[in-house]
Amino acid sequence: MKPLALLLLPALFLALPAPAQDAVGPFRNSLTVDRTPVDRAAPMMKSYAPMLDKVQPAVVTIMTGVDQPRQQRRRLSQDEAALRFFFGLPAIPDAPDADSADRWQQLGLGTGVIVTSDGYILTNRHVVIPQEGEVPLSLIKIRVQVPGRETYLEAKLVDFSNESDVAVLKVEAKNLPKATLADSNQVKVGDVAFALGAPFGIDKTVTMGIISARRNDEVVSGMEKQELLQTDASINPGNSGGPLVDADGRVVGINTAIYTRTGGNMGIGFAIPINNAVAAADALSRPRGFLGVSLATINRRVAAYFGLKGGAIVARVVENGPAARAGLLDQDLIFQIDGKDVLSEEELLREIAQRPPGKSITLNLIRDEQKKEIRLILGERPNNFLPESPASAAAPAASGTVVGMKLAPVPEADRAALKLSSGGLLITAVDPNTPAANAGLEPGDVIVRINGRQPASPEDAATALAESRNGSSMLHIRRGNATSLFVLEQ
Repeated sequence: MKPLALLLLPALFLALPAPAQDAVGPFRNSLTVDRTPVDRAAPMMKSYAPMLDKVQPAVVTIMTGVDQPRQQRRRLSQDEAALRFFFGLPAIPDAPDADSADRWQQLGLGTGVIVTSDGYILTNRHVVIPQEGEVPLSLIKIRVQVPGRETYLEAKLVDFSNESDVAVLKVEAKNLPKATLADSNQVKVGDVAFALGAPFGIDKTVTMGIISARRNDEVVSGMEKQELLQTDASINPGNSGGPLVDADGRVVGINTAIYTRTGGNMGIGFAIPINNAVAAADALSRPRGFLGVSLATINRRVAAYFGLKGGAIVARVVENGPAARAGLLDQDLIFQIDGKDVLSEEELLREIAQRPPGKSITLNLIRDEQKKEIRLILGERPNNFLPESPASAAAPAASGTVVGMKLAPVPEADRAALKLSSGGLLITAVDPNTPAANAGLEPGDVIVRINGRQPASPEDAATALAESRNGSSMLHIRRGNATSLFVLEQ
């Protein structure tokens, strides 16, 4: 049996390079770094409480979720159920209370550490980025619970590294307690280490161990080869993204994974050295290519419909951005960049980020079920890339039912907010066990296109559905601030 070894935390990757390489990044001037070596000859302390009192106020609990209509329930495979357990996710996202004003559905839970007093937080990428296909990245909301505060803070995802499992969050607050960072190059095997976090949601938890090894091999299944600090301090689901600290209370690593055959802690945990985390954050801050779109990954049924292995759909084109100037449109389905297949939203973002601003690229895409090639010049990616949600469409009075969904025209004011030139239908209700329900459509979804047509009435929708391909129709659906493709079979 292959061991599971994932406790990934999307974290703010701030690396602490040697002084000779001290290039200034956007976070570096605000970081507190103490490079003083640990006094390994000092007598063993009887209590570490004073040290922990200094660092614990900077350790936060991170909750990721959505506040959109309920997710379609589905049966989980054994492997997926195991992975959800490792990432600290519920077995199936809970359906919201229809009578509740707060429609929050929690998808994941992890830990982070505040590294600047104005609210920058370092955590793992896998803490804040959902598993592929679970929910579009643009719909994810992040809540942060800061010690001593009764209410959570809304956090913004500043950026993340696909290669290093690091992410940077930002909360709008001042004079926050911040952690002191150490020089992880000075860490030695045998040094005392403490893991702080919220295992299984139990926050303010501290476990103690030592640095068991310094690794630079592919010991963790599912993670790219990289340098890691191994520790026997207990790390469990929910610890991801939290700090590994030394006997002086300084952060030496970001807890990211465990090695286990049972699903629980077996005394083998791993942390990203804080120097490497800071270096990754600095790399994120350097100029990188920018396409100027909001993306969503297409699902397997949509990919199969077009004969593709995967791809990314354009949910929104930023005005006056590189994509807009080149003629890219909402609902374009991108499946190649410079001749290389892209299977997901994240893979396309990674390919774009690896190219410098000013670079000419070629995108192969499908528009109105026809293949097309577009060349464009990349811009420079801003640090904050997630778009704001557009105004939600309100249901007008007139409506009709088609293939199990109740439809109504989108009001004029909401069409402008959703950037619909004309037409568009709001789904106000979906009957169970109907083609619409089986396709995964939900109340609140906006139909932008059906088989290439933009319907303006339920009658238009019925006409467009009649032009299905072997009983299958392609729908462009706006959900929240993201546009996705759905295949409806009649």
